[in-house]
Amino acid sequence: MKIKLNHKILTLLFIVCFSLYFGQKTEFTIPKSIETLQNAVFYFSNEFTKDEAKAAAASDDNFSTTVDLYNLKYDAGYKNPYLKLALKNGAQSKQFIQQAVWNVTMKKISKKSTKVSIFLQTVTPDRWSKKDVDVKQTQSTGKVEQEIKEFLLNYKEPKVSEALAAAIGATDAAAAEAMATAQVTDFETRNSVEKVTSKKLQSLFSKKEFISLPTISEKFTKLLQIQSSEQECEDCKKGKYSSWDFDDFNMIYTQMNDGKEYYALQYYGDQKVSGLPYGLVFNDSSPTECKTKFARYNAQLYQTTVDTDESSSKALTVVTFKISTSFVRLEFGNGYLTRLVISNKEF
Repeated sequence: MKIKLNHKILTLLFIVCFSLYFGQKTEFTIPKSIETLQNAVFYFSNEFTKDEAKAAAASDDNFSTTVDLYNLKYDAGYKNPYLKLALKNGAQSKQFIQQAVWNVTMKKISKKSTKVSIFLQTVTPDRWSKKDVDVKQTQSTGKVEQEIKEFLLNYKEPKVSEALAAAIGATDAAAAEAMATAQVTDFETRNSVEKVTSKKLQSLFSKKEFISLPTISEKFTKLLQIQSSEQECEDCKKGKYSSWDFDDFNMIYTQMNDGKEYYALQYYGDQKVSGLPYGLVFNDSSPTECKTKFARYNAQLYQTTVDTDESSSKALTVVTFKISTSFVRLEFGNGYLTRLVISNKEF
């Protein structure tokens, strides 16, 4: 049985901001107790939701949380059914909504009756659609509201004995407390890491986008203002590849005998380092953040293994996608971005 009771423990108090209200509020009454419904709503899902902890605010008679939908695509041949997307003048129909959030509030009417209110709270286009989508005029179609209503009406609490329920509650609370403590510790640790901007990365990506291929080694030397060293490589054209070292970075560029061409940046330091395109930050950008950031390019997140020496290997989290003609691979060696590879062929 999937338990989500810890969501209210794991998250901070959720404050409803009515200034972000986008459209008509949907209201209905469910003939069930508020206690049943506030637990049930955490089980709601469709193909655009994620299994994640939710912020919630609760009292004896009131409850509030959100239902979040992710990666809603729009173009001439397909319109997502959950939003009436408002476009600014001259905008193309092909847009991508990174996240849309519906606020769900409940008010106790009686022991067996609860009033539920739902409204579209925020719409977040991805960075490429932000200039074209009018988020204040975008409205909900009412579909997700209807799905939530039907789910709450039909939801049945799992049947467990009181003893088992108590045991589950105690275990769940202990696990939630431990997880919350770990999250706070991790947050404090990450927050204490210094964030700096690399001038070399800024020079390398001055156009705020990845350097397109094909290219030549001399281009990187000119941008970095650092002379490369030539390293031996059996499978590389002319038997060599170019390498540059600066700060806590190593960069390589090569053309392979099989026609593959790529460049890669590896970061070895302990600071958070910005200067990459698209808001990527070494030692700070996470796999899930990057998958969401590049969702419009069908970014894929998966686990793989890499050889550490001739006899051993280690697990590695990777996000891959394609922008224009370039294949991008982001590697997360320590849980955060540590390596970037751009290639003319799929990995």
